[in-house]
Amino acid sequence: MASVTLNNVNKIYDSRKGPVHAVQNMNLEIKDGEFVALLGPSGCGKTSTLRMIVGLEEISSGTIHFDDQVVNDLTPEKRNVAMAFETYALYPNFTIAENLGFPLEVRGIPESERRQKVQEIARLLRITDLLEQRPGQLSGGQQQRVSLGRALIRDPAVFILDEVMSHLDAHLKFQMLFELKRIHQSLGKTMIYVTHDQMEALALSDRVAVMANSILQQFGDRNDLYHRPANRFVADFIGEPATNFFEAEIREVSGSLSLQVNESLAFEMDANRQQAVRESGVQRAIVGLRPQYIGLEPLEGGGSVQTELLVNEYLGERSILDVQAGSALFRALAPPETSASRGERMTLHYHPGNVMVFHPESEVFLG
Repeated sequence: MASVTLNNVNKIYDSRKGPVHAVQNMNLEIKDGEFVALLGPSGCGKTSTLRMIVGLEEISSGTIHFDDQVVNDLTPEKRNVAMAFETYALYPNFTIAENLGFPLEVRGIPESERRQKVQEIARLLRITDLLEQRPGQLSGGQQQRVSLGRALIRDPAVFILDEVMSHLDAHLKFQMLFELKRIHQSLGKTMIYVTHDQMEALALSDRVAVMANSILQQFGDRNDLYHRPANRFVADFIGEPATNFFEAEIREVSGSLSLQVNESLAFEMDANRQQAVRESGVQRAIVGLRPQYIGLEPLEGGGSVQTELLVNEYLGERSILDVQAGSALFRALAPPETSASRGERMTLHYHPGNVMVFHPESEVFLG
């Protein structure tokens, strides 16, 4: 196993239109044995970051350390990094046992030791009954396990998973999330998981590195990202349903600050947010409130807003309410048995501690 540290790492590609700065001043410290996700939309720089860690791309500037060793000039083989991809890349004419054992065969490992390692990995991945079959006989989920096993069998210092869930349906994806978490807990290896799916990242990872526009936006655990997002982008990208955002004017009433969205809608803030807003000196702000934190039940110490229901979207385990207050449209969550219909007036409740405030220009979190 190994820790992985990126110090001011940059990647610049040459193109016909000029230099493209794909990764800008990346600083990241992944602990030995930690499961970390690189999360972000397409084109954010996460794949370039992965390829530099592996050694498939040269670093334009900066350093990458595995433990205390600088690996900038080491080949992928010498870095002892194993990868699994969204495409399984299995040899169709090999049995599953032969696919698993092939990386060891290339390295000249004796056959008896290869067989032992194959059995160990097959037991870990729960595919011992598939060893004599060929890839074409397996389901997508089974083929993905074999792909993972072929990387794991090398006993790498760092294990990298690149969009490995992309080709799986929702049911298989849920199963593989559980399996990957179990495998990591069993092996304790340093794992870096690249994905655009925030639910995968949050479900699997100890910490998540959120990227956008070639820049690391925030590196933290689930609570950091969800409750203390570094900026509006992180607050918007993390969470389902998506966060409600409003532009608001800062108003002071009887020594207390509030966020006035329009004449029909205003939100209160807790003491910490009010202090941060005062210190920032802004007269306007961007308000963020997750649908999970606004609903029909009154809250102790909470505030309320008056709304009109536009749509009641029943999803089985919950209902999503699309509501309007003046010109502002936003969403709230309600129990599935909620029977309200379009045009009905509704009082929705929230807690001031869940109201997020962002700078109107930089969009950084105030708090």
